[in-house]
Amino acid sequence: MHQSVRDYWITFNDPLEGRVNFMYLDVKGYVSTGIGNKIDETARDNSAPTDQERAASLAAAGRLRWLVNDAETEATSDDIAAEWDTVKSRMELAPSGHLGFAPPLTRLHVNDEDIDRHVFVKLDEMESVLTSREAFVDFASWPASAQLATLSMCWAMGPKFRFPKFQGHVAAREWTGAADECHFTPDVGTIRIRNKLDRAHFLLAHEVESQGLPMEQIAMDLSDVFGVQGALLALGFKPLAQDGADGPRTQGKVKEFQSANFLAENGAFDDPDTVSALASQLSGLGFLVFGA
Repeated sequence: MHQSVRDYWITFNDPLEGRVNFMYLDVKGYVSTGIGNKIDETARDNSAPTDQERAASLAAAGRLRWLVNDAETEATSDDIAAEWDTVKSRMELAPSGHLGFAPPLTRLHVNDEDIDRHVFVKLDEMESVLTSREAFVDFASWPASAQLATLSMCWAMGPKFRFPKFQGHVAAREWTGAADECHFTPDVGTIRIRNKLDRAHFLLAHEVESQGLPMEQIAMDLSDVFGVQGALLALGFKPLAQDGADGPRTQGKVKEFQSANFLAENGAFDDPDTVSALASQLSGLGFLVFGA
């Protein structure tokens, strides 16, 4: 993958997945942690594991350095297994999100450094599996935005997902077709946002390639509030949901950016001076900018 994709990966995913340092169940009932890192090899959604699946899951969980809350001592394999079993047994809490699994229900945690390390291990593993598949053999030459969007799909579904029409489009470098076929379900919550982001980046990949712009740079579109929210996140103005809604939080973050850049604090995402300043700073970080 292009270095720009790797550099942007955590910034891109953090608002979607959150950074959770304990075990929890995702919406499909899989034990997860970190930034949407599944540590669960159960074959079926919302199901108890077989003995073999449990063993594989504990091996996955054991790849992280778990610490005992308060004591900060390293957890034993038995501690990790007991924690995993406790979380997996609470399927009724999965719809409530990760906060339902916060201490004292869980007793172990991982630190941010280990979360980041594990994220990149998983990212590299995903890319390796993905690029071994026929439709993705030219992945290294794709525009960065197309790489980002495809890896985003993998992060949610795994690198072995089967979308025949999508695979046909990317194999032919038809990025607008890929944008139409990248959607996956359930289209709710942050998955809805991920779908919108992936579609936007495939469309940007088309613009980059058709205009002969540098393939290695990720593109941003500042033509609407959704894109401006993404720009603010890329520039470190958090917390902020990239939901396309021009609400109080978005206006507040726009004002923060305006204040930091000595601009009129009107909170307007389409203020020309604000968009110009966003474009300038994004360009300085190596992004390609559209819609400014």
